[in-house]
Amino acid sequence: MSFLGIKFPTRETRKTPVLTGSEKNYRLDALGQVCPFPLVEAKKAIEKLASGDQLQIDFDCTQATDSIPAWAAKAGHQVTAFEQTGDASWTITLRKA
Repeated sequence: MSFLGIKFPTRETRKTPVLTGSEKNYRLDALGQVCPFPLVEAKKAIEKLASGDQLQIDFDCTQATDSIPAWAAKAGHQVTAFEQTGDASWTITLRKA
């Protein structure tokens, strides 16, 4: 399976990007991936997006709760949403700079 040309294991229902308005919204399912792979996959995915596009990342790696927002801030991407979705799972949405 691939997302924006990147191959990695994901849930079948989340492989297709959701398009809304004039900007595109994409979802990256990194659930089950051990750190640092959610961050590695997020970096690869966001490279393929246009400025203003959003990437929602679903993950369950506790280290990524710090590493993804820190990387996004350093790279100039805006965190538009960040929430815990389960006992040990989170979702973060980034808008590409």
